[in-house]
Amino acid sequence: MTDARAAADLLRERPDLEPAVRAALAVDADREREPWTFDDVAVDSGAFGELVARGVVERRDGGYRVVAPDAVRAALDGDAGEPTVAAPGVSASPVASHPFADVDATAILTLAGTLAFLALFRLVSFPFVFRERVVLSGNDAYYYRHWTDQLLAQSGGALDLSVLSALPPAVAAGEPLLVAALWSASALAGGASGIVLAVYPVVAAVATGLFTYLLARRTSDDRRVALAAVALLAVVPAHALRTGLGFADHHAFDYVWLALTAWAVVALVDRDSRGFAIDRSTLVAAVALGVGVAGQTLAWDNGPVLLVPVGLAVALAVPVAVREGRSPAALGAPVVAGLALAAGLSHLAHAGLGWHTDTVAYAPSLLLAGVVVALVVGEAFARLAPSVSNPALPIAPAVLGAEVVAVVGVVLVVRSRFPGFWSDLGRGLGTLFAERAIAEVQSLFASGSAGWLLLFGFALVLALPYLAWGLWRGWRGALGWLVVGTYGGYFLALAAVQTRFAGELSPFVAVFAGLGFVHLAERVDLAARPVPLRDPPERTDDREPSPRLPDRRRLGALALLFLLVGGLGMIQVPVKTSLVTVPDGQYRTATAIDAHAEERGLAYPESYVLSEWGRNRVYNYFVGGEAASYGYARANYDAFVESTTPGPWYERFRGRVGYVVVEDDARPSNVIGARLHERYGSRADGVAGLAHYRAIYASPGGEYVAFAVVPGATIVGPASGESVTVETGVEIDGASFAYERRAAVEGGTFRVTVAYPGTYSVGGETVYVSEAAVEEGRTVRVGA
Repeated sequence: MTDARAAADLLRERPDLEPAVRAALAVDADREREPWTFDDVAVDSGAFGELVARGVVERRDGGYRVVAPDAVRAALDGDAGEPTVAAPGVSASPVASHPFADVDATAILTLAGTLAFLALFRLVSFPFVFRERVVLSGNDAYYYRHWTDQLLAQSGGALDLSVLSALPPAVAAGEPLLVAALWSASALAGGASGIVLAVYPVVAAVATGLFTYLLARRTSDDRRVALAAVALLAVVPAHALRTGLGFADHHAFDYVWLALTAWAVVALVDRDSRGFAIDRSTLVAAVALGVGVAGQTLAWDNGPVLLVPVGLAVALAVPVAVREGRSPAALGAPVVAGLALAAGLSHLAHAGLGWHTDTVAYAPSLLLAGVVVALVVGEAFARLAPSVSNPALPIAPAVLGAEVVAVVGVVLVVRSRFPGFWSDLGRGLGTLFAERAIAEVQSLFASGSAGWLLLFGFALVLALPYLAWGLWRGWRGALGWLVVGTYGGYFLALAAVQTRFAGELSPFVAVFAGLGFVHLAERVDLAARPVPLRDPPERTDDREPSPRLPDRRRLGALALLFLLVGGLGMIQVPVKTSLVTVPDGQYRTATAIDAHAEERGLAYPESYVLSEWGRNRVYNYFVGGEAASYGYARANYDAFVESTTPGPWYERFRGRVGYVVVEDDARPSNVIGARLHERYGSRADGVAGLAHYRAIYASPGGEYVAFAVVPGATIVGPASGESVTVETGVEIDGASFAYERRAAVEGGTFRVTVAYPGTYSVGGETVYVSEAAVEEGRTVRVGA
C-alpha cells in the first residue's frame, strides 16, 4: 500500500480492521522497523491475513513489517491527501505479485526497448532465411514444417479442429501441441507455413524474455535487475541459437512454458499470506501454473523432465515454511490447485485427442501427488513441531528428510503398482540421456572444452555466485529466490550432463546475472545497490523510482560495463547462429535436385535424397516435401560413402533412392565418397569408375556435388586386347570433366555401363549414348 488514500479506502471498506492496523503500527514502531512475528501482535489470524493480503503488512526477512507506516498513520488520522512511497524492498500491495503491477509509461517503454534488443539478436539469420524461398535453419525444423504442411492439406481451415484428434502417431506421441499451434497459425496466415515457422522462434524468444522479466521483477523487487536480466538473455548464445529466426525446433516453444511456469511458482510460493485467502493475483498465478505445466507436458514428449524443479522447489519451500511457523498447507494450496488444473488439461488432451502416451500425459498427476505428499508431511511437522522440538535436530532438515522418505515411498508404490508406467518412464529417460555422437548430448563442461564459455559468454561466470547466494537466501526464508535458485541449479546439473539443456538454463542464468550486473554497477558507482542486497537499516524512501535515462556519461559507462559482461556473447550469437543456417551451396544443391526431379517427373520416394543425416531433412523437404525422418540416411549414408564395393549399394538403392549428395570430406581415394566427389564417378589413378551415379550439380565452391541414381546405359562392342576405355566430356551446372570407364574384353567383346549421356570415344570409333538410354538402362552397340 503506497499511499494514504489507499489505506483510507481500506479502512472505509473494513472499519473493523482499524484495531488490527493500529496494533500492527504499534509493534512496528516498538521494533524500530525491524521485522517482527505474528505472535508479537495481538490480532486474530483472520484480520492479520487480511492486512497481509491488502498490502498493509508484508513478510520480510523471516518476519513482518508495515509496508508504509507514514501512509497508514495518515489514513488513521484522516489525512489521506498526499501520496507516500513505500519503503525500499517492500511490496506496496498485493498487486506486487501481479505481472503488470506498479508500472508506468516509461517502465513499459523501457521494457519494450529491452525486448526489442532481444529480438534484434534473434534476427541475425534474416538473409539466410528469406531467400527465393523460406529456408529454415537446422535439420529438425523441416520435420515440423513437413507435418504442418500435412495438416494444412488435410484440414478445411483454421476452424477444422478435427485434425487435432487425427494427428500422425509420431506427432501425437512427440510434440502435438507445438505442431497444432504451428498448423493453427499457418492456417490463419493463409497457409504460409514457411513464414510462420521462420518467425515463431523469435516470437517465442520475446515471450520468454517477457516472462523472464516478470520472474526477475517478482523475485528481486527491482526493475533494474529485471531489465538487466532480459538484456543479458538477449546475448546468451545458448538461448539465441535455439530461438533465432528460422530455427523452428521445439526448444523455443518449451522455453515459453518453462519461464511462465517458473514465474507462476514464484508468485504462488512467495505470497504474503498466512491463510488460505485467495486474491486475484493468486488466482491468475494458479491458472498460469496450470496452463504452463500442461503446455510443458503436451509440447514435448520429454517435457516432464522440465517439470521436476516445480516439485523440488515446493519440497524445499515446505521446511522453510515450517521453520518460520507458517502452514505448508496454506502455502501450497494454490500450487496444488494449479497442478490439479494441469493434470486435468493433460488428461483431456490425452483422452480426448489421443495426445501422448500415458507416461507423459499423467506426469502432471504424478507431480501433483508428490507435491501433496510433501505438503502433508510439512503440515504434520508444523502441527507437531512444538511437541517434538529438539535443539539437536533442526526442524527444517528434519522435514526435508521426512519428505525424501515419503517421496521415495510414493516412487516405490508407483513402481510396484504401475510397472508398465514405470518401464515406459525408464525407457523415455534412457532415450533422452542415451550416449550418441551428437554435439547436444555432450556435457556443457566437457573435458578440455570451453563450450560453456562460448554458449553463455561471461553471463554464467557472473551468475554462479549469485545463484549460490539465491539458494542460501532462499533457505533463510526468501522463497522466491529459493524457487529461482532451484530451477537454476537443476538445469545447471542437467546441462552438465547434456548441452541440450543450456537453453533451459539460460533464463535463470539471466536472472542471476542481471542481479550481478546491477550489483557490479553499484560497486563502480553507476547505480544504487540492488534491492535484494540492501540491509534494512540502509533503506531509504526512494526504493524504486520510475526508470529514467541516465546522463550521457553514466549511460556510456553502463554500456561499456555491459560490453564487458555481454560482449563475448554478442560476438558468439551470430557465430553460433551461422552454424545452424543452411549454407548457400547446400541450398543451391537442394534446389538443383528439385528442378531435376521435377523435370523427370519424380515424386517421393523415387526422388528421395540420400545425404549426411544432419541435413537430410533439408534436401528432402525441398525436393519431395517429405522430411518426416532422417533414419534411412543415418543408417546408410556413412557406410555408403566409406564403402569400396559399389555394386551392392546400387541394388539396395533401386526404387528407394533417387539422388545422392556427397560433401567435401577427406576420404581414401578408393572409397565411393571420394570417387564421386573428387572424380564424379570417373576412372582415375587406377581406381575403377562408377556406373550408376550421374552428377547433375556441383556447388560453386565444390563443397557439395549432387548425383542422380540411374540404371545407366550399357555400351557393347567388339574389341581386341585385354581392355577397352570409353570416354566422354561432361558439363554440368558448376563443373566440367572427363568421364572415363574401362572394361575387360572377353571373347572379343567388351561390355561397360556408363552413367552419362553423350558421344563416347571407343578406341578409334565413337558411339552416341542418349539421355533415354541412361535413364532406362538400354544397351547401345558400337557401330550399330
